[in-house]
Amino acid sequence: MSTPAARLPKMMIGFVVRRCVVELGRRPTAAEFAAWANGGPANIFGRPISEAEAGLILRHQARLVTARSAADDEQYVEFDALAAAPNVVRLAGVRAARARR
Repeated sequence: MSTPAARLPKMMIGFVVRRCVVELGRRPTAAEFAAWANGGPANIFGRPISEAEAGLILRHQARLVTARSAADDEQYVEFDALAAAPNVVRLAGVRAARARR
């Protein structure tokens, strides 16, 4: 009997775009994003992407994708709609903690 393979984490494509923004210091154009994603020893998306594909990615940043490199705070987490997601920080709690300082 085989065991099911571990599911890879999912993340919103916007987190990948955010990594590019941090490196460039500004929002990239489609050409800049494609060059960034295709640069380095490995392609970010597993294969080279075209400028047209980069433009599509930049327009649909809420799309979920499988990502081995997703950090804990970048991963999509399924949760009960009535409960808080485990990777969400309540701003009211942050404000209260700052006010106590």
